[in-house]
Amino acid sequence: MSSYSVLPNLSKHCSAALGALAIFASGAAFADTISPTSYSASLGIGESATVRKTVVVEESTSTALVDIMFVFDTTGSMGGAINGAKASATSVLNTIAATYGNTFSGAGQYDDPGSSIVAPLSASVAATQAGINTLFACYGSCGGDSPEVGYDGIGKAAADTAWRAGSNRFIVAFGDASFKNGTYNQASTSAALTSANVELFGVSFGASFDASMATLGATVYPSSTSPDDIADAILAGVSAGFANYTNVTVGDLGGGLPEIGVSTVCVSADTGACVGADAVGTYDRSIERTFTYDVTFTRLAAGDKSFDTFALVDGGIVATEADRFTTGETVPEPASLVLMAVGLLGMGATRRRRS
Repeated sequence: MSSYSVLPNLSKHCSAALGALAIFASGAAFADTISPTSYSASLGIGESATVRKTVVVEESTSTALVDIMFVFDTTGSMGGAINGAKASATSVLNTIAATYGNTFSGAGQYDDPGSSIVAPLSASVAATQAGINTLFACYGSCGGDSPEVGYDGIGKAAADTAWRAGSNRFIVAFGDASFKNGTYNQASTSAALTSANVELFGVSFGASFDASMATLGATVYPSSTSPDDIADAILAGVSAGFANYTNVTVGDLGGGLPEIGVSTVCVSADTGACVGADAVGTYDRSIERTFTYDVTFTRLAAGDKSFDTFALVDGGIVATEADRFTTGETVPEPASLVLMAVGLLGMGATRRRRS
């Protein structure tokens, strides 16, 4: 097995675009950075390359990735309230997307027969808005009002949404009635929320809705609450999570497998200490902070591979590096070289005898 290090001479084995930021479809960029921002190499199976990574965590909180799903009760009893709920969701969405450019959103509903996702999570505010616009009271049916299958609507949104790795995740539910068991019950819905690491908010159009949401640990606002206040509460939750942090590291979140294995060693921390792959300490965004890591890429299986490596603050993605690996030619082991040499000498001797 052959291995080599590209430290400190990166230029021989990689192409790096220093100082560039990851740009998203929304047009927003991360404020935090990881450098180099791209890396490429040709590795044979068993070969490794180690690269020094620098992560800078800025003062700004605009690096947050926000994923938000809106879930609506669309049964008949919401006939006088559904338009207000939709307008409130639209206002919340626009406020959050304007604050955090890297916001993904979607929409779902529940009615007497069941629940569905009408707009999958995406970067398109317009797509979410279109999904919200399709909803109306009696979307599924107008029978069996109160209690409703709210557990199904919220549980499905938590479990089935394609949440982005490292995102801040929220569900905002709108309803007027208590919940009954369906595919999901209180316990399984709570488990789905916990498993997906989702924070639940509710906008209430009826007191019995409040009670069911309370069993899920939700923060509930009366329907009279202004959309701006609801959006501010969600924004405060995002900001609080990013204003203070305790862990910074670099990793690929499994994106390189099965072809490329990625391991990280923390080299230096801005105060705090390096513990294995992590910089650990009590940090805040009042000042810019710098951390360095040695990241080792190891070829485990053949095949070209492109994936991202991330700077992670408390497990959330704050900056992205693009990696590409091609399969290099296998370098013969020393024993193989000896056998090849003996073979060549033998061929030469045979030719001399024939001459």
